[in-house]
Amino acid sequence: MAGKVITSEELARLSAAPDFVRQGYFSPAVQAGPFVYISGTAAQDRSKDVRGQTREVFDYMARVLAEVGYGLSDIVKIQAFVTTVEDYGGYNEVRRSYFPHHPPASTSVVTALLFPGMLVEVEAVAYKAP
Repeated sequence: MAGKVITSEELARLSAAPDFVRQGYFSPAVQAGPFVYISGTAAQDRSKDVRGQTREVFDYMARVLAEVGYGLSDIVKIQAFVTTVEDYGGYNEVRRSYFPHHPPASTSVVTALLFPGMLVEVEAVAYKAP
C-alpha cells in the first residue's frame, strides 16, 4: 500500500462497524502524502434522526483526522449518501454547522445504505500543505 493506515482501538470502538475495522475489512482512513482519505463513515447509534447521525459522523471524522494532526478544517471534499431526498435537508443543515465558512467541495447522493437504520454515510478527503 502506498499510504499509512489510520486506525486505533478507539477508532474501531467508535466505528459504526467495529468488528469490520478490527478484522481489517477496511481502514477508517489512509494518509497518502499530504492527503487523508476517510472511508465512508456512518453513525454507530442508528436510532438517531438524520441530524443526530450526521453530527455523530462528523465528530467521528474529527477523531480520525486528529490521529494524524489534521482537523475538519482540512477537509477539501465530502461525498455524502442519504437514504431519502427528505433527509438531505437535515444532513445539509448539520454539515453547514460544521463548515460555516468556505465549505469543502461536496457531492450528495440518494441511495440505499449497508445497514438497517443508516440514514447517512459520509466519506471525505483532507489535505494539509507539506
